Amino acid sequence: MSATPLLFLGVLTLALLTVLVAGLRLEVDQIRRWQENTANLGWWAPVEEQERLRRILERNPSYDERTGLTSDPDLARWIRDNRP
Repeated sequence: MSATPLLFLGVLTLALLTVLVAGLRLEVDQIRRWQENTANLGWWAPVEEQERLRRILERNPSYDERTGLTSDPDLARWIRDNRP
């Protein structure tokens, strides 16, 4: 008779732990996805401007992400015009 409540509590504990771990994993995935999306230059810009930036970057202009300096005038103009 006493094994039934212990079994019930064990199953309930495992179910709660599973829900907790799944929730934490979803939270970590959302944070990782957000960081990946915001790590690229121009993530804040509208889609049209992101496409323009992609075409500029395809020409392989030099750009230093730490300082924000570039030798490409088109890229410098894009960055200046599209500050967040």
